[in-house]
Formats: sequence, structure tokens, C-alpha cells
Amino acid sequence: MVSISIVSFSQTSPRLGNYNLSELTISSGKGAISSGLDTYFNFTNSVTPNMVLFIQANSDRITINVGKRFGNLKLIESFGIYKNMPWTGPMILYNIGPLDFIAWNGIIFATTDQLQAPGHKPQFFFSYEGMGLTIAKYHRVGAAVMWFGTQPMNWFVSYKGTVPIGKQSKIFGEVTYNHNLNIPMFVIGYNIKFK
Repeated sequence: MVSISIVSFSQTSPRLGNYNLSELTISSGKGAISSGLDTYFNFTNSVTPNMVLFIQANSDRITINVGKRFGNLKLIESFGIYKNMPWTGPMILYNIGPLDFIAWNGIIFATTDQLQAPGHKPQFFFSYEGMGLTIAKYHRVGAAVMWFGTQPMNWFVSYKGTVPIGKQSKIFGEVTYNHNLNIPMFVIGYNIKFK
């Protein structure tokens, strides 16, 4: 939190080439596609504003997402490492008013479909499709379906509540029901946007 505060009061956000860090999220807990201490870095391109770049990372994986925005539609290619195995796949993000949609799929290069060790064979990794509805700016309800490796299909429903802290940052909490495990999962987090 001290590092976040220092960065938030700096006059310029960190840069990566033509990309400026525009948003940072740190969360903890377990969700449909995140677990443990999770980070999200969103960048904006100062030369080509419709370019998309965001990075997600935790102890199991790091993912670099690169793409292009076409109005409310974002077409993205994901590249990453999951438990030392390389993977790639397309992501489609679309929002219209308070509705948002995601379709994200990937293949992984592993020795077998059990996804235990890196290899040269492309294997099915995951397929994740979801949608959400934001209500009164600070409340979001969502539903998603996911196939992961050889596991059976799983579906989730979730609620996320947000509390703003000043103009640039907010804290949030999310509860997600995991159908296969028949348990609720909880995430708390902090988000800051840079000028």
C-alpha cells in the first residue's frame, strides 16, 4: 500500500515505450480466473490510443495481453506462462452501456492433457465466456462458464461491490459461487487510475 501511495502521488505514471501505466489493481482471494495475490497493470498508448496492452500476474501465471480497440470492441491476443508452461489464445471484450462480455480461449504447450509439465504438444488449456451487468455504477452482477483442461465444465455467478476512495482509486469486494465445488469464493482488492 505504501508503494501504491508513492506512485499515486507522483506527477507522471511509469512508462513502457509509448505505453503509460494508466491503471493498477491488486487483489487477494480466489475468483473464477484468479487466485492468491493477483495483479493487473493496464497501459495506454500515447501515440496510438486504440492499442490495448494489459498484464496480469500471480504466483502461477503471467499473461501479456496485446490488441486493438474498435469502439466498444477489443480484439486481443494473450501470451503467457502458466506453471512453467507457455500458452496463447485470443480474447474478445465487448461492452455496451452497463453490459460487458468476455470470450477468452487458450492452448498450452505441455507434455500431456494433464497440464503437468511443459512440452511441444499444443493442448486445450481453457475456454472462458462470461457477461456482467453494472448497476448504479458501484455494483456488478455476473455469470460465466469455463472449461479448464480435462476438468468438467464449471459455471459461476458473482457479485462485486465497489467503494470509491477519492477521485482516482477504489476498493472492492467480490463473491463468486463455484458450481463444481459448491462453495462461495471471495476476493478483495484495490484499484488506482493514473492521470
